[in-house]
Amino acid sequence: MNWTSQILQAAPETALFAALALGHALGRVKFGTFSLGGVAGSLIVALAIGQFTGVVLPEALKAVCFALFIYAVGFKSGPEFFGGLNRASLKLVCSSVIQCVVALLVVIVVARVCGFGKGYAAGVGAGALTQTAMLGTAADAVTRLGLGADEATRMNSQMAVGFAITYIFGTVGVILFLRMVAPRWLGVDVKLAAKQLESELAGSEAATESGMLTPFVSVTTRAFEIEMAAGQTVGELTKRFEHVSIERILRDGTVLEPEVEAVLKEGDVVGVAGRLAAVLKAGKLLGAEVESREALSFEVKAATVVFTDPRVVGKTLDRVRNLLGEANLQGVHLSSLRRQGLALPILRGTVLRRGDVAELVGRPDQVERVAALIGAVEMTGGKSDLPYHALAMLLGTLLGLGAVTVGGIPVTLGVGGGVLVAGLGFGWLHARYPVFGALPGPAQWILSEFGLSAFAAAVGLTAGPRALAAIQEQGVALLLAGVAVTMIPLIAALLVGRFLLKLHPVVLLGAICGGQTVAAALNAVNEETDSSTPVLGFTVTYAISNVLLAVWGPVIVAFC
Repeated sequence: MNWTSQILQAAPETALFAALALGHALGRVKFGTFSLGGVAGSLIVALAIGQFTGVVLPEALKAVCFALFIYAVGFKSGPEFFGGLNRASLKLVCSSVIQCVVALLVVIVVARVCGFGKGYAAGVGAGALTQTAMLGTAADAVTRLGLGADEATRMNSQMAVGFAITYIFGTVGVILFLRMVAPRWLGVDVKLAAKQLESELAGSEAATESGMLTPFVSVTTRAFEIEMAAGQTVGELTKRFEHVSIERILRDGTVLEPEVEAVLKEGDVVGVAGRLAAVLKAGKLLGAEVESREALSFEVKAATVVFTDPRVVGKTLDRVRNLLGEANLQGVHLSSLRRQGLALPILRGTVLRRGDVAELVGRPDQVERVAALIGAVEMTGGKSDLPYHALAMLLGTLLGLGAVTVGGIPVTLGVGGGVLVAGLGFGWLHARYPVFGALPGPAQWILSEFGLSAFAAAVGLTAGPRALAAIQEQGVALLLAGVAVTMIPLIAALLVGRFLLKLHPVVLLGAICGGQTVAAALNAVNEETDSSTPVLGFTVTYAISNVLLAVWGPVIVAFC
């Protein structure tokens, strides 16, 4: 133990990496269907290491790690945060704001009733609401109180302990409430409600005949020898098909381009692509299925496209299909549609937002043409625009250092709040002009995951020596307070969303997940509804709540 302590004291960074390695390993351990996750695991392991070693890390390290995390959150949420501020999303915005305001009030009331100080209050709020960003902004606010080193360390210890004790129920409680309680209180069969919502978004069967921007589900390629279709043109046949395109014509060993005016002859072999059931149906109009490598050796391109064109943003998929027209969409398939990294249902009534990402598959020239019509192709290669993001974090830090005096009281965003605002703005700017500001998904993940985990570990290491005393002092009270802070905002959001805002039950469940910023709960709701439609309520509330709950950190420190 002495040998280990000597290493940790000589090189404190080893304690940080040890906490990350062991914490993420602990976070992967499954307790039924629940796991702590890497961040909570890192904090708990760091508390243990700090308790026995007394390792101290530079405050600047915590600030940098938190800045990386909060910037990634802002950058990812920016397009949806600003995109959600419109009349169409007004109810979802109201739901998120109400849930966050109730959460803030409950934290303040519970803290005063239980006699918690600023540290415990911020820790309970962050853990019970699973909002580690609140922990960071609250810690930043504590450093601005002008306290002595011992008092500041004591508050940070209280924050870490409050977070660790309340975090588990903050996650599990939301999942249990939304899976077991909320559907009963709503009085609906959520699976049936989800299917009805999908039917509403899918529209009538007649709507399937327009356009060719179709779901790339079970897409296959088959070859058929022309019999019944002899004498008909490719264009005439395409109009009779349902989401099937002729991609190649093989005539007497010669490959012909499938032009719209091309007339098919008996004995031609054509390669077609589309959904399996539709391809088999088209085969009945063409002729017998045959094996032909040449007929199926046509080029296919996949492109990831960000929706930015104002002509398509805010419109449904069905309206986009009709707007672009059959000529442009022939041979192009939509394989996936994502918003903030979450899969959206590909239905005719799904409304597109700026920053949504589509995966297009089909003929190279047609895919490029459609991509140019709807937005911009994401650059491949995984390179990030580092100067863009470094400038954003610099400006955000400077913004956070500024203060405005209101009624004799200095009001400031703090470094965390400033970087968050910069992330929101620069993320929104990138969504509008994707040619610069690239930050691929894996890069966002490492910034967010490493930044947050390292920040949590640094907090835990600093708080460790005082953690045991803090647990003995307020352990049970913290646990009960955490239950109240987790559950009351959920109940308020459910009642307001159902009876005041009149949200669809399935959308409401997704909105509550986002309002509490518990992504794991969304997976549980998707499973419970057997549908991906809850995502429609999740993304706006998740973006709004990530900002508001982070801002609440300094507010809690000020009022508790």
